[in-house]
Amino acid sequence: MQAQIDRREKSAQLLTDNLNKSRDKVERLLQTIDELQASDSSAQLSAKRADRELREEREKALRLEREVEGLRATNRERELSVRRSGTLAALSDNGGGSRRGSSIGVPSHNGDVKLEVPARKSSLSKGFL
Repeated sequence: MQAQIDRREKSAQLLTDNLNKSRDKVERLLQTIDELQASDSSAQLSAKRADRELREEREKALRLEREVEGLRATNRERELSVRRSGTLAALSDNGGGSRRGSSIGVPSHNGDVKLEVPARKSSLSKGFL
């Protein structure tokens, strides 16, 4: 009888030790799960932040590209304006003497200057024979 009681007590002690070990293991696993979930949340937050920053940088780049294009267009317009005013000033300087310099420069759509010469009247209209 005493041997049976000793075996039962030994068995109960082993079961209690195994139960305590299992509880400790479960507690460690739950703690690991909590840490992994926190790490995952942090990683997701970092990924969202990186996506937002990427989107903002792309929008900024597009905005700057549009601004550069606008400045280039403004610069082209200024160059055209300067060419036109320079051409007209040169033409007005030539207009004081002979009729040969009286042609008119008209800028075309591509920025080149096209000279238009006034139509000549026939010599009969001026009284020549």
